[in-house]
Amino acid sequence: MIIVFLSATVLGLFFILNSDQMSGNAGDKLDASALESVLSVNQEAALHRKATSGVKAPAFTLKDLNGTTHTVAGAEDKPIVLQFWASWCEACSVEAPTLKKLHERYEDKVDFYGVNLSSEEKQASAIKTFIEENEWRFTNLLDANKRASYLYELHALPTTFIIDTDGTVLDTFHLIDPMEFESKLEMLTEGR
Repeated sequence: MIIVFLSATVLGLFFILNSDQMSGNAGDKLDASALESVLSVNQEAALHRKATSGVKAPAFTLKDLNGTTHTVAGAEDKPIVLQFWASWCEACSVEAPTLKKLHERYEDKVDFYGVNLSSEEKQASAIKTFIEENEWRFTNLLDANKRASYLYELHALPTTFIIDTDGTVLDTFHLIDPMEFESKLEMLTEGR
């Protein structure tokens, strides 16, 4: 019995110590240095797929407002725009019309996902109201336990990630000028 216990303890310690060394797999948390490498890559070159950060977007699974489960990230048919938001966030309200417009323009070339920090909403109804008032027609997911925001090292709202079809993070930013946002998607979708 003691031998089994000691073996299990040693095996458990082995997995714990080696889990920090494993990286690059979908679902692994982005670390600060990985985010820095995304920001240090020439974004125009990255969006034209001439340069890459090499940072893989963590995969996550969340439910939408209807209870349907969605998995985001990894290899996809189209690039992804992933925006973290909350209904009480003023900057999110400012950027909401831009997201609506860009989704309408690029929905056949880019998948759009909103991730609401539902654990920080005062009223659950505010989420649906925000989506309806802004006429968003793309998938919005509820990050009730902050798992996705943890994986993406979220520190501010809104935070947007542009993810390529191979799951590589091409760009990340907070509230930006609508023309600059559109320019990023134009570069990304050229030739598609």
